[in-house]
Amino acid sequence: MPPRARPRPKILIVLHQETSSPGRVGHMLLEEGFDLDIRRPPLGDELPCTLDGHAGAVVFGGPMSANDEDEFVRRETDWLQIPLKENRPFLGICLG
Repeated sequence: MPPRARPRPKILIVLHQETSSPGRVGHMLLEEGFDLDIRRPPLGDELPCTLDGHAGAVVFGGPMSANDEDEFVRRETDWLQIPLKENRPFLGICLG
């Protein structure tokens, strides 16, 4: 029986527009053997309550400001405590 393939670690990718992509960062992560879990909070995607199933997170920017009053911006700002509390790798690009 062939050995089981080990599951690929996932990186949480947070995007803010329907047409946004993780671009070069995403390509590099895929090349390094990670799967991407893409979420778009402005479009209704929930962020996980823990990063137990993820190796880390990357939060990308968008047309809004981190200081905007949009509900998803507040939820996302509060969510940033999760990777910090769990001591998970975290990269914020622009809004992050």
